[in-house]
Amino acid sequence: MPGTEAEKTSVSGNQDSAVDKVITAIKKGVRFGRYVPGQRLIENDLATTFQVSRGTVRDALRRLEAEGLVHFERYRGASIRKMSRRDIAELNQIRAVLEGYAAAQAARNGSEAQRASLLELERYWATEKQNLPEDYTTYNTAFHDLIVEMSGCRQLVHFIQQTNLSVFRLQFHVLLMVPQRIAMARTEHRAIVEAILARNECAANEAMRKHVDTSTQIILSAPDEYFFE
Repeated sequence: MPGTEAEKTSVSGNQDSAVDKVITAIKKGVRFGRYVPGQRLIENDLATTFQVSRGTVRDALRRLEAEGLVHFERYRGASIRKMSRRDIAELNQIRAVLEGYAAAQAARNGSEAQRASLLELERYWATEKQNLPEDYTTYNTAFHDLIVEMSGCRQLVHFIQQTNLSVFRLQFHVLLMVPQRIAMARTEHRAIVEAILARNECAANEAMRKHVDTSTQIILSAPDEYFFE
């Protein structure tokens, strides 16, 4: 006898939850270097690792393909997508322009409450000794999001997200989260904050673009096997 609507919804919900679990785990694996660009993703192995069905793994991989993180190739199956150095450089050049503009507009338009929040965020991370990459990632996301919010330009969120695609930000996260880069980024952040608080639009723009450009150079220094060409 066919199941009730509630039962169907429950089964569907469980399936969706399992797919989301696999997607999250693969993204985390890419972020921290367990899965690298070009690495094959074997359905049987993933099903065993995550204790789910092959169908669940297949659904998760198809969703990751739609997001641009996974590439399917005939006779080889799924693998972590590679991008070319040129594509990554171009995306980051666009991102530098957009985020530089956001910082300049934040210097011009940021409210006193927002400026206080930015200073509080920066001071907190300057005094709290955070040692885990996850901690810095949380702070870094909050830092950049707040500056975009301070800009007052609602359209920027969408365009910056498009240039900040997980396909390369996740893949090169491990390179950007080494202690030396975090220390350098913190210095760059302080320069951005000082310029914004001083309402110096040109300096804020320049400091942010320099910050993004430095990250770009680190990403492009990755081994050749990380790239499509």
